[in-house]
Amino acid sequence: MGIIAEIDGFYPPTNHWDTNGFLYANAVYDPLMAVAANGTIQGYLASGMTSNSTFDTWTMTLRPGIKFNDGSALTSTVVKTNFEALAASALTGVALKQVASVTTPDPMTVVYTLTGPNPTFPAGLTTQVGYVVGQAMIDQATSNPNSTLIPVGTGPFIYSQWQPNDHFTCTRNPNYWRNGLPYLDSITFKPIPDTTQREATLRSGGVDMIQSVDPTTITNFSGSGGSGYQLVDTQTGIIGQPTFSYIMLNTVTPPTNDLSIRQALAKGMNQAEVQKIIGGPPAKQATGLFLPGSPYFSDTNYPTYDPAGATQLVNKYKAQHGTPSINLMTIPEPLEIKVVQTVQQMWEQVGFNVTVSEVEQATIIDDFVLGKFQAVTSYQFGAVSPDLNYVWWSTTTISPIGSIGLNFTRLDDPQLETAMLEGRHTTSQATRVSAYQTVNERLAKDLPYLWIEQYLFSEVALPRVENFNNLTLPNGMAGYSFDEGTMFLSQTWLAS
Repeated sequence: MGIIAEIDGFYPPTNHWDTNGFLYANAVYDPLMAVAANGTIQGYLASGMTSNSTFDTWTMTLRPGIKFNDGSALTSTVVKTNFEALAASALTGVALKQVASVTTPDPMTVVYTLTGPNPTFPAGLTTQVGYVVGQAMIDQATSNPNSTLIPVGTGPFIYSQWQPNDHFTCTRNPNYWRNGLPYLDSITFKPIPDTTQREATLRSGGVDMIQSVDPTTITNFSGSGGSGYQLVDTQTGIIGQPTFSYIMLNTVTPPTNDLSIRQALAKGMNQAEVQKIIGGPPAKQATGLFLPGSPYFSDTNYPTYDPAGATQLVNKYKAQHGTPSINLMTIPEPLEIKVVQTVQQMWEQVGFNVTVSEVEQATIIDDFVLGKFQAVTSYQFGAVSPDLNYVWWSTTTISPIGSIGLNFTRLDDPQLETAMLEGRHTTSQATRVSAYQTVNERLAKDLPYLWIEQYLFSEVALPRVENFNNLTLPNGMAGYSFDEGTMFLSQTWLAS
């Protein structure tokens, strides 16, 4: 499988998982909870999860008889130890701040007591903080944090070999707890950052399937160009909110700490022209977190392209502080580089001094969490529930530059915080809708993100790759098979 980029490791408390990270994780681990095709949250390693009447205590029951690939048993104690490691981490701990305590009344039961009501708490356990590793892996991470951690998981495959930036191979787990699975003997993931090269490798038979975030892949493998290939994409069938591409701005580092500069950058970027470079349709332009048709969609009054207005704002800033200089970062992928070069020209035309720098995918995520950027291309926010995005905008997840903070932009907006808390705590759908519309509107006013378009994921496979988009959950329900670029490959096979 040809994928977009490499990850920086397999340990949930400390490594930065993007779409590629979850592909690796779904091979060697299992999550506690998973998303069903109907949008509900169902048990995976857990057989179920129930709440009290006030939604501030959640009780999880684990499936019996599950073992990690080192032979140790999955128990409530191991799940609690995982939680403690995640909660203690500077990276993942902020995502679990709402959990006041975790108790284990018996070997198969875990009780989460929250600091306040959260009707959608189980959805959080479908994310990075819901993946469970073996006690031996936690012990190694604790005793020797600088060592290379080999995954110890309950997943369908077992770690075999990892040569970063070349390939990761995992082999069939002969003792996997889901009887008869997986079907494949092994999977090799090959990072191929260049989209054109990735597509050519598929067409030449160098890989069996590829992942892509380039809209042109959908065009290239549709119609006559797609004859003999299978294509799955996220134009339709999205549960919750989709992922968006954008330019992220640091709101505490000069000059992007000045709202007038962020307004000038927004007005000086021709969104339609940038979209044409990325590939144009079928992706939809974005002016906020939600697309038309979503119950949370609203008119955000996001700035429209206005180069004259941008120039006026830059000149006013220049009179007091001198010419504003911006470093625009991106990953070393040809399409991304072309995008930032185009944006560079647009911003220079309205008076900015703009430089461009390229940073590897794993390293650029470090720059995000440490706040070491002015402007940077990125994509994010695909989630089955908008509550899951709380950590990215909360005032509680802001850290000083150089310290780990999940509020990457360091945006400090109390009105935004109030709206998010209202949205995640209420049991009223009308109140949730109003709250998240406020969130959307505040982001359009604060401008920590310059929106570009919906970020389309696609998967293209040779005809012999069977059942890669037909997930069945342990309880027999249909699963959310292609969740914003991620999938479970335990039920995939190759036709002879």
